[in-house]
Amino acid sequence: MDTSDWIAFGAAFLSLIALGLSGIAIWKTHYSKFSPILTVGYCTFRIYPIKNENDKWYIPSFDIPISLTNSGAQIGKIIDLRLKITFPDLPIPNHYEHFGAKWVVEGSELSDERFTWINKASTEKWIPIVLLANQTKTTHLVFESFRWEDPVIQKKMKCTLEIKTDKEDKYQEIDHWSYDLTTRTWYSLAEEGRAHLCSSELTKEKEEYIHPKDLHKYTSTKDEIKEPEKKSAPSYLDYKK
Repeated sequence: MDTSDWIAFGAAFLSLIALGLSGIAIWKTHYSKFSPILTVGYCTFRIYPIKNENDKWYIPSFDIPISLTNSGAQIGKIIDLRLKITFPDLPIPNHYEHFGAKWVVEGSELSDERFTWINKASTEKWIPIVLLANQTKTTHLVFESFRWEDPVIQKKMKCTLEIKTDKEDKYQEIDHWSYDLTTRTWYSLAEEGRAHLCSSELTKEKEEYIHPKDLHKYTSTKDEIKEPEKKSAPSYLDYKK
């Protein structure tokens, strides 16, 4: 082959590559299947103790901020979102409890006053979500199940977020959180009305928050910090406990 033949061959080869890339781009933008991507924030766990005369029970509740994106070119529907709760140390094989998505809420309005935030923070009941091509939606969901008749004390409670779409027959796991349910933790949740936050097990930082742990031992000073001759107003905030 002479030079002109090589040039023609190279041009044809480049044309084929360009045609292939164009085909991939067209497939990606027009024909790629529904592909949901979920990102999540902290999972917040609360226990609401309820009394009715001599009866007492507990309502466990989880809330999670979620962002949903369809990276595909075809429309799709998220049929269900749920939390699957298990207790790893419990000697019962294949046990679980499902907490379904119940409400769409304003996360900042949630509190230990259940009957207050249900009216104030709850914007609507959760329904299946439709995502258009390359669309993103953010939401904050409350997940609840049936009431617990007695306190739940376990060394570990594992929460798994699962999703079901109209394109899949089975639920797919998205993320995980774990809680310790000691007697002290239960008292904090049920009697003191505190919320317990947990970061995702899939997105936890692998590095230490501070290194070395006594770093600020070396950044401090033993010298007296003297007041200046000309003083300004104090900068301390009045923190109310």
